[in-house]
Amino acid sequence: MPRLLAHLFSLALLGAMLIPALREPPADSFPLSDYPMFSQERASPEMILEQALAVLPDGRRRPLPSLISAENHEVLQSMMTIHREVHAGSARARAFCQAIARRVAADEEFRSAVAVEIASSRFDAVAYFEGAPEPLDRVVLMRCEMPSVEAP
Repeated sequence: MPRLLAHLFSLALLGAMLIPALREPPADSFPLSDYPMFSQERASPEMILEQALAVLPDGRRRPLPSLISAENHEVLQSMMTIHREVHAGSARARAFCQAIARRVAADEEFRSAVAVEIASSRFDAVAYFEGAPEPLDRVVLMRCEMPSVEAP
């Protein structure tokens, strides 16, 4: 009898686990997930990203690494920091942009930059990963010039 109960319990648990897979349309649910962010077609291949950019002397813009743009190694946390600071009011956004400019000025790779821009850029996500990393369009939300460096 205990063995029969254990088998019935196991079958019931297995059934409960498989039920989400049989739903139409599929639903993301515990204990099974069909990972809809990966398995379902997106309505649009476009993605909007707020990013910090170094403006180079020739006018080109280069995205800044997360450690420079938001003092964080984590890319998603950096993205949220940029979003939060830019939308926290003009004084806070200006101070944030100037802090980025100071970090850019101290970084050897980006030292030649003439300004920092925080922009909302719209990308075709598929084209981006197929070798076309330029945005479809970009709106500059904030721009700050590089801090003047005093001679020693």
